[in-house]
Amino acid sequence: MTYKEQYLHPLWQKKRLEILERDNWFCQACFDDEETLHVHHTKYIKGRKVWDYDNDDLITYCNTCHQTVHELMDVEKHYSQ
Repeated sequence: MTYKEQYLHPLWQKKRLEILERDNWFCQACFDDEETLHVHHTKYIKGRKVWDYDNDDLITYCNTCHQTVHELMDVEKHYSQ
């Protein structure tokens, strides 16, 4: 199963809904509730399915904040090499 296919899997959809409900359907960075929301993995573990993470490893971000977090992760990865 590809990484992209995992995000379409019912187990991810259930986990995603759980996290969105836990975070009251708000971005946890800017508290926006209008923009599209994403559930972000705060860490990645090789070989683990996207739904096999503890809830503490997942957070709700709006699209803008999610993009910003990934850009910062890319910069951090670049400078740590």
